[in-house]
Amino acid sequence: MKLIHISKTFFQGSPKEVKALADINLTIDKGEFTTLSGESGSGKTTLLNIIGGLERPTQGSVYIDDIELTALNDEQMAAFRLNHIGFVFQAYNLISVFNVKENIGFIMKLLGDEDTKIDKRIEELAAILQIEDILDKFPDQISGGQQQRVAVARAVASRPKLILADEPTANLDSKNSERLIKMLRTLNEKEHITVIFASHDKYVLDQSKRIIVLEDGEVIEDN
Repeated sequence: MKLIHISKTFFQGSPKEVKALADINLTIDKGEFTTLSGESGSGKTTLLNIIGGLERPTQGSVYIDDIELTALNDEQMAAFRLNHIGFVFQAYNLISVFNVKENIGFIMKLLGDEDTKIDKRIEELAAILQIEDILDKFPDQISGGQQQRVAVARAVASRPKLILADEPTANLDSKNSERLIKMLRTLNEKEHITVIFASHDKYVLDQSKRIIVLEDGEVIEDN
């Protein structure tokens, strides 16, 4: 993945403008386990959203596997996200009228996968994420930590190229945060899925293989 001269400016009424990102250039290799870090307002969530095609940069280009995301129209972008990117947010965004099993398999259903393939994948992920005993329960019947693990399972079910996680531990206690990150590390290493976080959680940073620090929309550290 390459980010070339990415800048993002928000216009909040003429003539006021806020520069969220300023000339970001990054290369992220397949299989990386990386965190975008920085204080609130540093631009990490904006950058994550641009990588995932949820926002468009004011200028610059994003390439994933030689496909220029920033050149796609809205319909093409939506199709690319569906097929290649999994999202994990601090708000779990589970579908309340679906049980856990249905939530996990939702993206695979949209992609037209057969039920037997979906069931096998759900069984595999449930074992890794330790949620085998809640597959028939609904989101309001399980804990926050369990809901976040279900959200992770849904994000990785279709084997996307990339997982983007925006403050995924923000609503979790330390025990569940550690469990979640270890499970994402397992999926990253086992399935070679690229994982990019936006987070300032110390445990997330400690577990990351690469930390990119932003300040006022600019990269100030990359190690």
